[in-house]
Amino acid sequence: MRYLVIAGAVLLAGCATQNERHVGIHDVPSSTVFSHQDPGAGDATLNVVRDQGLWGAGCSSAVYVDDKVVADMEIGQQLVLHVPSGARKLSVMPHGACSADRMDVDATVGQGETRTFTIPASGQGLAAQAAPKA
Repeated sequence: MRYLVIAGAVLLAGCATQNERHVGIHDVPSSTVFSHQDPGAGDATLNVVRDQGLWGAGCSSAVYVDDKVVADMEIGQQLVLHVPSGARKLSVMPHGACSADRMDVDATVGQGETRTFTIPASGQGLAAQAAPKA
């Protein structure tokens, strides 16, 4: 019986710690970003933030710009993409422990503009953040 109590205490102590991966928002590692990293003349910026949380921790999110994969994101990561200004399509497709259909949003941006999009921790969704009110 004493060993069961000790084993239970050890298991609970393990649950009380947090993995650094689940604390704060971090940049996507360069090894999982495939393009749109160098700004050019006339470019615009797309910021993509995947919320943090344990729900969806086993799911990755493939990020697409104009139907070309540009990065792979995990929970609690942010991505800055430099894209030509104009009409753009931003997409996300969850994969890994979960999967769903690809979701597309209009990411039209003007020269020098920045737009921010969020992906929930589950990886299943993509939404534009509202522009700040002046």
